[in-house]
Amino acid sequence: MSKPAIAGIQWPITSGEERSTTITSQKIWAAAFEPLDKKLAQEVLKEKKWRFKYNKYVVEHLKASLQSRDAALDAARAGMEALYDQFQFVRDGQTMKFLDAMKTLGKQGFHTGHTKGDKPKPKNPQFEVPYKGKTLSGDALVSQLQKWAKYGTIEQNCAEALTLVAQHPEWADLSNRTFVLLGAGAEMGPLKVLLSLGANVVAVDLDRPNIWQRLINLAKDSPGTLTYALKVPEDEIKDDNDRYNKAGCDLIKEAPEILNWLKKLLGDKPVTIGCYVYLDSEAHVRVALACDGIMKGIYEDRKDKSTVALAFLCTPTDVHVVPPEANQAALREYKKVSPKSLAVAPIRLVSRNMLVKNPLAPVETKDGKYCIVDGLVVNQGPNYALAKRMQHWRAILAYDAGCLVSSNVAPSTATMSVVHNRQFAWAYDGMPFFKPMEIFQPATSNAVMCGLLLSDVCNEKSVAHPRVAKLKNPYELFSHGAFHGGVWRSAYKVGSIGEVSVMVHFAKVLLPFVVAIVALLLALTFARRR
Repeated sequence: MSKPAIAGIQWPITSGEERSTTITSQKIWAAAFEPLDKKLAQEVLKEKKWRFKYNKYVVEHLKASLQSRDAALDAARAGMEALYDQFQFVRDGQTMKFLDAMKTLGKQGFHTGHTKGDKPKPKNPQFEVPYKGKTLSGDALVSQLQKWAKYGTIEQNCAEALTLVAQHPEWADLSNRTFVLLGAGAEMGPLKVLLSLGANVVAVDLDRPNIWQRLINLAKDSPGTLTYALKVPEDEIKDDNDRYNKAGCDLIKEAPEILNWLKKLLGDKPVTIGCYVYLDSEAHVRVALACDGIMKGIYEDRKDKSTVALAFLCTPTDVHVVPPEANQAALREYKKVSPKSLAVAPIRLVSRNMLVKNPLAPVETKDGKYCIVDGLVVNQGPNYALAKRMQHWRAILAYDAGCLVSSNVAPSTATMSVVHNRQFAWAYDGMPFFKPMEIFQPATSNAVMCGLLLSDVCNEKSVAHPRVAKLKNPYELFSHGAFHGGVWRSAYKVGSIGEVSVMVHFAKVLLPFVVAIVALLLALTFARRR
C-alpha cells in the first residue's frame, strides 16, 4: 500500500528524506534562547538526550524570559520566527516556507454555510456549570467556587472571575458576539456552551461528515448561529447529508485558504479567535502552527488590534508563573505531616523521580521575584511542550501588539483522548489522593473555561485587556484565572506522581476484595470457635 502524498505544513527535511522533529525542535529552542543566553542556546543544540531532557530547557527558558519584559518579547519573537523559517508547506509536489505559503496561497478561499438554531433566545440567560450530577448557577456556583479556591484546586482570582460571570447574567447573552473556533469539535472546546448562550460561532474543523453532523445538530438545538466553510455554494446543497459531506476544511493542508476565507467573512468586525486543536505527537505542532498562522494573519492585518481577541487553553502540565500564595501553599503541603504523607514517605526516601518537591525557589530579577511551577510531564514529549510554548509566545506578542488575550490554565480533564490510554486513566483515578488535586469531567471543564473566556472578554477590567493591565513581565498574564486542578498547590510535581497515583488506583480497586477476604476469614474463625 503506497503512502499518502505529503501535503500541507511539514517538518523540514533534515537529512536525506528524514524529517527529524528532534533536530528541528532544538533549532527552534536554540533560536528562542539566543536573545537570552547564547551559552544555553548552544547547549540546546548539543543536547544528545533531548527526548528526556527537554524539560530542563523549557524551565530555564522561562526563568531567562522573566529577567525583563523586553527579554520575554525578544525571545518569543525569535522562537516564532524560527518556527516560520523552519517549517515547510507542500502543495502539488512544490515546497515552500510556511510563511510564504500563508502570504501567497489560498486566494480563492471557501464558500460559506450557515445554520441558525431553532431554540428561542432565553429570557433570563445565566451561566451554568455541570458538576457531579448537578447544574450550578448563581449562589450555588459561587459557593462551589469558594470551596475549590479554599481547597486549592483553583486560584482565588479564578474564583473571582467566574463569580463575576455568575453575577452578571447579561454577559450570558452572546447574541451580539462572534467567536471563531479553530478545532471547533474538540472535546475541550467551548462550542456547546457558546451556542447555548446564543453566540455567533464560526466553526473550523476537518471535512468529515460525522463531525459536521454533530456540530450542525448542536447548532440547530440552540439559540446560536453556526457558520462554516463549504466546498460548494450554499444554494447547491441538496439536503442535510449533502451539507455534512460538503462542510469543513483541513487546517494543516488548507491554512492559507482558511485565513483568506476568514478575512473576507469577518471584515473588521470585533471577533474572538480561539485555538482548541489537539493531535498526537508531532502533528500537534503542525496543527498548532496552522492556527497560529491564521490568528497572526488576522490581527496583523488590522489597524485596530483591539478588535481581535485571541483565546487559548493553557495546560497545567507546563511551566508557569504562579502567585506567591500558590508557591507558599505548595510548600506547606510538602512539609505537612499527615497519614497520607507518612504513607508515601518510603517512596520519597528511595526514589529521585517519584514524589519530587513541587515548590521551587523564586526567580530573582531586577523587577523583583517571580514564583514559578514546573508542571511538565516528561512523557508527554517535546512536541507537546513546543506546541504549548508556541501558544504562549503568540499570546504575549499579540498582547504586546494590543490584542485582548484570554489564556487561562485549564484543569486535567478525563477526555477520551486521554483516558483511552489505560495508564493515564488509572493515574487520573488515583491523583486526588494528593491534595488539592481534582480531575474534572469534560462538561465541567468546558463550562468553567468558557466562563473564564466570558470574564476576559466582557469584563473591561480583566487582565486580558492590555490597556488595563500593567504587567512587569508578559508571562504574568498566565498566572491569572488559573483553574489548574490543584497542580500549582500540590506538594509534589505533577510529573512525579503518576506511578504512585496508579498504585493508589489499584489499592482502591483491590480494597473491597481485601475487606471481603478479611471479613470471610474472621467469619470462619468465629464459626470454628463456636
